[in-house]
Amino acid sequence: MPSRRDAVLEGTLEASRLHDSLQTDTRIELLGGRVDVFAAILARGSELLFRQLDGYLGLYLPKPRPGILVTTERSLAIQRYTGAHELGHFVLGHRGSLDDDEILHRSPFSQQYDPEEVAADSFAATFLMPRFLVEFHAARQGWNAAHLTDPFNVYQLALRLGTSYSATCRTLLQHQIITPAVANSLLAVQPKALKQHLLGKKALSNWRPNVWVLTERDQGAAIYGEPGDLFIVRLKEHTGSGYLWDVRQVEAAGFVLMADDRQLFGPEGEVGGAVDRVLTARSDSASIGNVDLREKRPWDANDVFGHLSFAYDLRGREHGLPRAARERLLAA
Repeated sequence: MPSRRDAVLEGTLEASRLHDSLQTDTRIELLGGRVDVFAAILARGSELLFRQLDGYLGLYLPKPRPGILVTTERSLAIQRYTGAHELGHFVLGHRGSLDDDEILHRSPFSQQYDPEEVAADSFAATFLMPRFLVEFHAARQGWNAAHLTDPFNVYQLALRLGTSYSATCRTLLQHQIITPAVANSLLAVQPKALKQHLLGKKALSNWRPNVWVLTERDQGAAIYGEPGDLFIVRLKEHTGSGYLWDVRQVEAAGFVLMADDRQLFGPEGEVGGAVDRVLTARSDSASIGNVDLREKRPWDANDVFGHLSFAYDLRGREHGLPRAARERLLAA
């Protein structure tokens, strides 16, 4: 039986090979965002459907033709990880597999292991969170390795990667960006606590929605989330020079503007300095679109000082045929 180390290396190597064949790094540079695992499954030649699976997360069947089923009962991040795990079984030539929640919590230190499951786990983590994608988002946000010891930054990274917080912590350890001690410290933090801190006094009826923090560093980004997600948009506003952010497009795009606050950015009492314009918005519908915010003088629409535009896809979890397949049919 292959050693655990050999199984991990096998999964990592095959994930890297698939990225090379799909030219994922080039696509990321052009489009940003995350790895489109469902499009990759289709491109590799497997069927893919989303169905209720009675407590299971995913299923891979190699015969009579390769096919993958993924649950409709879990979040998009878990659907994506499950899809990547089943894609690993397919790419690695494994026997059929029926997978439950164990794939989300499996200990890498257990003495008992199935080498095919270990290889598929390694494939999933490497495929969804390749080091070049972590570095892409870190560079965009101005994060270095020290910043990725902060759970708030790791949570925001996870949202941009389209993965769970815990999977992101473990993959940062796998990439040797953080130490085992830091990983354990990060894993001890619950995402709910991070969301509560970010929202302050704004309470939610449930804490399943994610809380995104967007700044001008997210210019041109592609945001993939779920209906009900919240967005805290932090913008520097140069009110002393007469520049104001025109935020009307937030509501025009269908978002509910929950708060619009200004906070002093410079020393207390400074006159004419910049302030933080902090918007809190929510979208309750499954929607796609673009937001284009501009900082300008109200009397001169052509004098633009600041700019934040991003695309968003808040359709959330998949059902039935994957969207990638439906889009291909429409394009044909």
